[in-house]
Amino acid sequence: MYNEFYGFSEKPFELTPNPRFLYLTRSHRESLASMIHEIKNRKGFMSLTGEVGTGKTTLIYSLLNSLTENVKAVFIFHTTITFADLLKTILGQLNLTVVKENRMDLLNQLVRYSVGLENRGETLLIIIDEAQNLPQKVMEELQMFSDLKSKAIRILFVGHPEFEDKLNTEGLARLRKSIEIRRQLKGLSEEESKEYIDHRLRLVGSRSSEIFFPKALALICSYARGVPRVINTLCDNALLIGHGLSQKKIDLDIVRQVIKNMEGPGLQEKMPFSATVLKKFRALPLRLPSFPKRTYLMIVAFLLCLGAVILLAHRYLDQKSAKTWDIKSLKARDVSAESSSPPAASPSAPRPASTSAMRREYGLKATVAVRKGQTLSQLSKEHYGTVNLTLIDLLLEVNRSVTNVNLIIVDQEIQIPQITEGLLIIQSPDHTYKIHAGTFEAPDAAKFYRDEPTLKDEKVEILPRKVSPGETWFRVIIGDFDSKEEVLKAIALLKEKRLLPAFGGLPNVR
Repeated sequence: MYNEFYGFSEKPFELTPNPRFLYLTRSHRESLASMIHEIKNRKGFMSLTGEVGTGKTTLIYSLLNSLTENVKAVFIFHTTITFADLLKTILGQLNLTVVKENRMDLLNQLVRYSVGLENRGETLLIIIDEAQNLPQKVMEELQMFSDLKSKAIRILFVGHPEFEDKLNTEGLARLRKSIEIRRQLKGLSEEESKEYIDHRLRLVGSRSSEIFFPKALALICSYARGVPRVINTLCDNALLIGHGLSQKKIDLDIVRQVIKNMEGPGLQEKMPFSATVLKKFRALPLRLPSFPKRTYLMIVAFLLCLGAVILLAHRYLDQKSAKTWDIKSLKARDVSAESSSPPAASPSAPRPASTSAMRREYGLKATVAVRKGQTLSQLSKEHYGTVNLTLIDLLLEVNRSVTNVNLIIVDQEIQIPQITEGLLIIQSPDHTYKIHAGTFEAPDAAKFYRDEPTLKDEKVEILPRKVSPGETWFRVIIGDFDSKEEVLKAIALLKEKRLLPAFGGLPNVR
C-alpha cells in the first residue's frame, strides 16, 4: 500500500474503529467524562446518539479501555431481537448457563448475578449499540430494569438520533425519565476537521502540512461536513491516487478526482460493480499513446487473437487437471465440497496450512441480493451493526464465490450467516477443533493471544488469507482441541477477555 511511500508507520485513515486514533473534540470529551462518572457513581440509564460516522463506536471502545477492573461490560450489537433473546445474549456473554427460557426467569437470573456484583462493589455495564433499531416492545420491557432492587446494572444506549424520537413515543415515559445522561455527538467544525486529519497523521509519523496542500485540505474538510468517516474515506482514497501518481503531496486535482469517484458519475451508473472497486479502477487517468488509426486496428486484432488463444489453453488445462482429481480424496478432504482445488498428489504429503478444507457449522441470518453501490462493509454494518475485518472475512468464508473483498456484483446473492460460536469453530477431518479467533491486517495480532495466560498451552497459528489480488489479511487460529466441550470453553474465555472481534472484542491492532 502507500505507507512506505509516504513514510507512515501504519495506515492513518482506516474506517475500522481504533481507540488509538480517537480525536477528542469538546463534545467527545464531555460525553466520555460524563459516561465514566455515571458508571462509577451507579446512577440511571445513559444514551449516546449521533449521525452515522461521527465516531460513536470509537468513543465506546475508548470508554471500555478506560473502565476499571470492577466494571464488567457486555456489548449488544444485534438489536432486532426479542427481550428474552436480549437477556440470553447478556447471560451468554457473562458465561452464565441459561437455566430457564422464560423471560421473567431470565431476568431474575440476571438480577441474582447483579446482586452478587453489588455485594463485591462491582458494576455490570450493558452497552446496546444501534439502539434505534430496538423493537418498541423490547424498549417497553427494558423499563423493568429501572425498578430492580440491584443497583449494579447500568445500561448505555448507543444509536442514531432517531433513538431520541423513539423515546418520545407513547408507553416509554418511564424509560425516558430513567435516562439521566443524554449525550449527542456533533460533527466536527472546519477547524476541528483539519486538526482531526493532522492528529491522525502525527500518530503515524507525519503532519497534514507535509501531505496535503492547503486548498486540498480545505476541500476535504468542506466536502466531509464534519463527519470523520467521510474524512477518512476522502483522505485514504486521495493517498491511494497520490501513491499511484508517485505524488508526495496531495493537491486539489486529486481530491476533486476522489469526490468525483465517490459521487458516482455516468460510468459508475453503467458498471455493476461496488463503489469501492470503481474508485480503484478509475483512480488514475488512462492516457493512450498517439498512433495512426490503422495501427490501432492491428493492435486490437492482435489482442483479440491472443485472448482467444489464452482462453482455449486455459480451458484445455482445466479439463486435463480435472481428470486427475481423486474423488475419494476430495470427499475426505471436505464433506461440504467447499474447496475447488485438487488435493495433493501423494496421500502422505503434508496438509497445507489452510482452513478452507475444514468444516464449520452455521445458520443463515438472511440471503440478500446486492444493490447498486453496496460493499461487504455496508452489509456487515447493516446486518451486524458494526464492521471489522473478522466479520467481513466470515462473510467471505460463507460466500466462496466472492474471491475479491472489493468486488461484489449487483444482484449477486450474498448469504449472511448468524454470528455464533459454531461459525468460529473449525472442525478438522481428524475430529479435532480449532478456533478462528479473528482476522487482522497485520500478523502481529497473534501477540494478544500468545500472551494470554488462559491459552498458554494452546497452539496459536497465523495463516495468511488473500482477500484480493493485492491484499492479504491474517487469520489467528487457536488449537487443536480434542472435544467440542473444550473448544466451547476456550471460546467463552476469549469472549470474557474481549478477544473475539466477531462478538465485539477489539484487540488494539489493525
